[in-house]
Formats: sequence, structure tokens, C-alpha cells
Amino acid sequence: MELRVLGCSGGEAEGYRLTGLLVNGVLAIDAGSLTQALSVREQAGIRQIFISHSHLDHICSLPFFTKNIYGHNDVPVEIRALPETLAALRRHLFNDELWPDFSVIPSPDNPIIRYSEIKPGKTYELVGLRITPIPVNHLVPCVGYLVEDDHSAFIFSSDTAETDQVYRVANKTKNLKLFITEASFPNEQAWLAEASKHLTPEKLGRELKKLKPNVQVGIYHLTPGDRPVMLPQIAAINDPRITMLDQDARFSW
Repeated sequence: MELRVLGCSGGEAEGYRLTGLLVNGVLAIDAGSLTQALSVREQAGIRQIFISHSHLDHICSLPFFTKNIYGHNDVPVEIRALPETLAALRRHLFNDELWPDFSVIPSPDNPIIRYSEIKPGKTYELVGLRITPIPVNHLVPCVGYLVEDDHSAFIFSSDTAETDQVYRVANKTKNLKLFITEASFPNEQAWLAEASKHLTPEKLGRELKKLKPNVQVGIYHLTPGDRPVMLPQIAAINDPRITMLDQDARFSW
């Protein structure tokens, strides 16, 4: 399995791209940075996009992606997400007001994208991978993902406050190589983390006590302006498994 980090920032600025992962060149998880990180040829190679939730930093490159791949794909790209997330995409994004509805362009029978609902806990076997959505605790309906092949696995929690199921799944996953989770606000902004259902480093430290395997933990979703404050706070957790997830990082297992 090959994992490429397209973007892992909780905010956008020069040198910092929003959330997106690419697996084996054909399956994307979230779409905050598809068009900023990939060539048109690489974008056209994507066959499946699993969206964790409807917040803008996880979907904002989808409109430009649809235009870029127009004429380069023979079959629709599957946009897979919770029903609530797909409804938000239809209602607020691909609505012919903010952006054309590429789920019916160039025709309803041959669109650029096709929506497919997912169910938490159900495993989807696609493009040589197994992908299982895991419910997490966020402001809108949201799932993380367990991604596996026959030799390796990683988990992406997506955005979440305190939660349990993703850790239960991680603790029983064979061949788990990487656990990606978030820290979004400094400890001094715990009130904001509570209101928006995110984690501070202090909260993250408590959450990681639930994770039993000795696997690399990649932290993502820091905003560029908060990094100088948050990096020492994350280091103070003193968990040797922790690393900062790096934009453009590549993992091969």
C-alpha cells in the first residue's frame, strides 16, 4: 500500500494545504487539496473519493477537480460519503448556483461524478483495498476510515472530539502501521475545541491512552497560525509514538 499526504493542515496559507490523502494513486480520502497537490493527469487517475464530512476544508477542491477531469475519464468518479454529507454537497455545492451539477453533466447516464452512500461499520472492497467507515464525534455527521490491504492498514480519524469507536477498531486491527488523528486548537482555546468538537493537545494526550498498539501516530489539522504554540504542547504529551504528519509525506508498506 502507498499512502500520499496531499494536505494535512487545518487552515490554508502559503505552504499549507487542506486535508487530503491519496492511496495507491486511485483512491482519495477527503478533497481539501486534490487540485493543489496533483497534476491533471494524477487527478484523472482517481477512481474513488471517500469524504469524511461536509466541512469546507475537506471538500473545497471537489468543484475544480470535476472541471479538471472533464474529458479525461471514461467512467464516473465515485464520491462516497454519509447520506447527510452527500445531501450537503447536492444542496450547497453542486447546485448550479455555486457550481454546475457534475452528477448530471454531460448527461445523467454518463456523469463526471456519481454519489454513493456509505454506512458506518460496513467494509467496502474497491481497487484492491478494504475501506471501513468509523463514526466519530464531530459537529456534523462524520466518519474516520480504516484502510487495509492484505499486508498493512492505517486509520484516519478525520476531525473529532473525544470518541471511542475509532480506538476500539484500531486496537483490534492487524498490521496497523499508522494512526492519523487531529489536534486543532491550543490548550488555551479548550472552550473553542469544545464548541466545535475538536481536540487540543491536552485532550489528545488523554485520547491516545485508549490506543494500545505501538504504532506511529500522525497528528494533523493544526492551523498555520497556531503551530508555534501547539507544537510544544504536543511534544509535552510525551508519547513516543507521536509524529507530526507532514504535507507531501509518502508511506509505503
